[in-house]
This record gives sequence, C-alpha cells and structure tokens, in this order.
Amino acid sequence: MFKNLQSNYFLRRMHSLSGIFPIGIFMVFHLFANSVSIFSADNYNLIINFLRSLPFVELIEWLGIFLPIIFHAAYGIIIYTTAKPNQLQYSHSENWRYIFQRLTGVIALVYITFHILQFKTVHNLDYNYVAESLASYQYIEFLPSIPVLNPFSIYWFYVIGLISTIYHFCNGIWSFCITWGITVGSKSQNVVLAISSVLFIALSVISIITLNTLHAVGLTLAVN
Repeated sequence: MFKNLQSNYFLRRMHSLSGIFPIGIFMVFHLFANSVSIFSADNYNLIINFLRSLPFVELIEWLGIFLPIIFHAAYGIIIYTTAKPNQLQYSHSENWRYIFQRLTGVIALVYITFHILQFKTVHNLDYNYVAESLASYQYIEFLPSIPVLNPFSIYWFYVIGLISTIYHFCNGIWSFCITWGITVGSKSQNVVLAISSVLFIALSVISIITLNTLHAVGLTLAVN
C-alpha cells in the first residue's frame, strides 16, 4: 500500500509544493523575523507580540503551518522508507544529495517538533526567554544520562537542526523545479542548483549569527 502511495502522481506533487509553499516561505520569513534580534531586542519583542495578536492566529497556524508540515513529514516518511537509494551504484552528486535530503528531512522533523513544543505553549515569550533557552541544556528524563547527548546543548541542537532544515528546503527547490517541469535540461538545473546553494549559504549565515547573538545574551543573563 505504501509503495503505491510513494509513486502517487498527485501526492508527489503536493508533497513537493508544500515543501516550498507554505512551509519553505514561512521558514524564510521566520528566519528573517528572528534576525531582527541581532539589532534590537525591543523590535524582536514587537514582532513576537504582533504575530501572536493576529486575529484567528490559531487557525492560521494550523492551516498554513502545522497541517502542511504534518502532511509533508508523513508523506516524506513514506518516501524515505519505500524508495531505494542508488548512491552505491553511482557516484554522481545528485545521488548523494538524495541521501542528504532524506537524512536532513528526519533531522528537520525532530528539530521542528522540538521547536514548536518548546515555545508554542509559552505565554510570556520574549527576547530574554528565547536567549536564556538557547543558552540552556535539555535533559530527557526517560533516557539515561549520556555525556553530551543527555543533557544536550540547546544551542548545538539548534545549529544542527537549523542547518539541516535550511539544506532540506534549498535542495528541495532544485527537486521542486524538476518535479514541476520548470527545469528540463541540465543547464537550467545547474543554474537552479547554484541559486539554491547561494540561498543555503545566505540563510545559514543569517541563522548562525542570530543564534550566536541570542546565545551570548542568554549566557550573560544566566550569569546575572
């Protein structure tokens, strides 16, 4: 049954589309909105309060973010568990990007789930709370204590999670253009690959600078 779903024409395209819109578009907006924290804590708090005060915000989140993520993740798991990679037969970079796309998809799912659970239920969310959270450690009680892994650094968890999520999105742009017939020849595919690679670097740099800024503030608040 899952094999049939994996090759379903409509579901394949909806999965490809949802990764770009609305999930990818929201992710880019979210990264740039968070980057405001680099320059101003007050403006960062203004953005948080504005977004949380939007009318029907719960409905918007479920229809525009959570449900698309659930569909994209669920169908991605079906693809991941039924598709057969061929990186061992061929050495082309496309095959390795295929593997990294699946791997970063799993990491992104864990990261996004944690991120939502970490901040969604916080009523007084602000700059200082986020900063202190990024400078803290998370202990999972039902797992044994393991150095580095449990408790683990929220900062490094975010570094790995963000870079994986950004890669998954940017590499997904390349496959999206192929899936929808936008790039047919190798030249156009290479152009999109170059653009998506530049986008990956730019978004990663912005995200790491944002993380480092908030992490440094969090460490200062922890000392004080």
